[in-house]
Amino acid sequence: MLRNANTSLSAVTRRLLPSSSRVRLASTTSSVEHASSSVPPPARAGNSSASSNTDPLKDAKLKPKPKRNEGIIASQQPRPKRLRPHEVSQRITKLCQDGKVDEAVEYLQNLPLDAQNTTNWNTLIYHASNAHRFRLAHQIYLDMKRRGFKPILSTYATLMGAFNKVDSWAERTKLLEDVHKVYENYLEYVSTVKEHNPRSPEISTMPCNAYIQILSRAGDYRRMFDAYNGMDEEGPLSPDRITYTTMLRGMYYRGLFASGDKEEIQKIRERGASDARLIWRHYIKRLEANPDIGVDALTISSIVQPLTFGRPADHIVAFDIVREFCGLAKPGETAPPARVELSRALVQDILWLCNTAQKPRICVHFVQHLMAHQPDILDHGHFDHMLTAYGSLSTMGTFTEASHALQVLEWMLEREVTNKHAHRLRPSLSTYTLILTVCWRAKDWDTALRTFELMTGYRAADFADGTTSRTPQMTPRSQGRNLAPDAAAMSCLVRTALETGDPAALRQCARIVCRLGAARLLTAEDKDAGGRRPAHRVGVRFQRDQAYYAHKMARALVELVDALVPKKTEDSPRLGPEEREWVAARSEAKSFLSAHRERRPKSTPQLEEQPLGSAAGLAATDSAVEWARIHREQKSAK
Repeated sequence: MLRNANTSLSAVTRRLLPSSSRVRLASTTSSVEHASSSVPPPARAGNSSASSNTDPLKDAKLKPKPKRNEGIIASQQPRPKRLRPHEVSQRITKLCQDGKVDEAVEYLQNLPLDAQNTTNWNTLIYHASNAHRFRLAHQIYLDMKRRGFKPILSTYATLMGAFNKVDSWAERTKLLEDVHKVYENYLEYVSTVKEHNPRSPEISTMPCNAYIQILSRAGDYRRMFDAYNGMDEEGPLSPDRITYTTMLRGMYYRGLFASGDKEEIQKIRERGASDARLIWRHYIKRLEANPDIGVDALTISSIVQPLTFGRPADHIVAFDIVREFCGLAKPGETAPPARVELSRALVQDILWLCNTAQKPRICVHFVQHLMAHQPDILDHGHFDHMLTAYGSLSTMGTFTEASHALQVLEWMLEREVTNKHAHRLRPSLSTYTLILTVCWRAKDWDTALRTFELMTGYRAADFADGTTSRTPQMTPRSQGRNLAPDAAAMSCLVRTALETGDPAALRQCARIVCRLGAARLLTAEDKDAGGRRPAHRVGVRFQRDQAYYAHKMARALVELVDALVPKKTEDSPRLGPEEREWVAARSEAKSFLSAHRERRPKSTPQLEEQPLGSAAGLAATDSAVEWARIHREQKSAK
């Protein structure tokens, strides 16, 4: 009966308990059954003492029996909690943010495989790239594949984005080869996905666009075009707006970083402009077939930039694009409504196109149009282009550009007071220098003096003949409003005085130079007390040509003092204190020229050249270029 009872108990327990507890109870039940089966038959009545001492059944009843719920309680003990993948990613992020990228890699590698997923490895690649550990990012990608985790779209996008952060590929040829292999792996992955779903969301142009940008920065333009031509004509892997924009910017960088002599550089730039026009035609066809691709200001900038480097025919194409998409037409033309919202960078590129194409009147016209209709989009950089155009126009022999340039400066100062973004319109030292350049070419001393007043805060009357002020005082203004002129600005001011030939203007200019200090103006490497060049000391646009303008300033100063103080002879009158100060400034200028004779600049800045001819010559050039463009288009149509 005991054996049957144990069997019934085991059957009931198997139904009620889980498998782990069932194993424990089964072992307990089998031991009890073994004990009951080994019990000998009861002893005789006469041998009662022996039976009481050796009765195994009695001993079995005295032993403590296992409790019924003992297995259930043991199965309910807390187990170690397994980390979820998102928790792993959070720990990886925390380690990387603390600068422990290597510890994060080791942490993920030592985790069980069931606690890892592809997202964890993508997170690690991302943080390795943020730490500029590009080689480590690629090794993580390889380690991920060795452990059986298959890369997906986000993996390739993250890895290509990491490679896109490389500053220079000149010394990373091995890493560039790895980039090519990763892109080939992505194309293989796309082919596999297409077999199941050609429209899968796992197919994207993000890795392609990043790869094209990498090739552009590496200067591998042949492979860049191979990647572009290898994309599908339709579908999710076909070129999108970002693809075309990246290709066009690649053509711009091709011309920007071209090396060689002047003719070789120009050939490379013309080739880049031609390729840009081809890409633009592809883009327009795609845009007509699929308007959802869209066009934005960055795309227009990307086509205007390489065309600016090209030939006059390329400039005409660029102006047509600006008229069609931006609503900016030449004087006398009617522009269609703008299809693209202008940005500050796009306006900068359009004005650069105007000056490079030697169309200063168009540049002035565009800025005046924006001053009337979109004044908030303008900043001092745009006005610098406008003032450059005024300087080019002044070379034609007109004398009104200086007053127009001063009006622009006054407009900027008035708008600066009421504009919430005052720093965008505040004239820089380059702005004032450009106006003084226009004054020099226009021989306008009065406008030059007014510009000097607005720039420095000094009163020009304090330097004139007959003034009662022995020490000119600077008008206090807010920080950044009073600017000390550099050699470029003062060279224009001195040359303007020389162009007038007026002795009163020459004396006034000499007093200004002595007040500012000839030695300070002629010091090319002027530094402050901390050993740094003051930010306001040199106009940004004239930094490269400071040596040239220092020499110009020194020569003009020598000529100025020679005109004021005649050469010393036996009959020469004794020099007064003011004349002696001028002579001392002339001596400093001569010493500078003598000390820097071997470092005399050989190249002439663009603003000092005479790039424009007569108006009739420019009109004839435009007519010839237009005829050549029409002839090529008709020939290609046939």
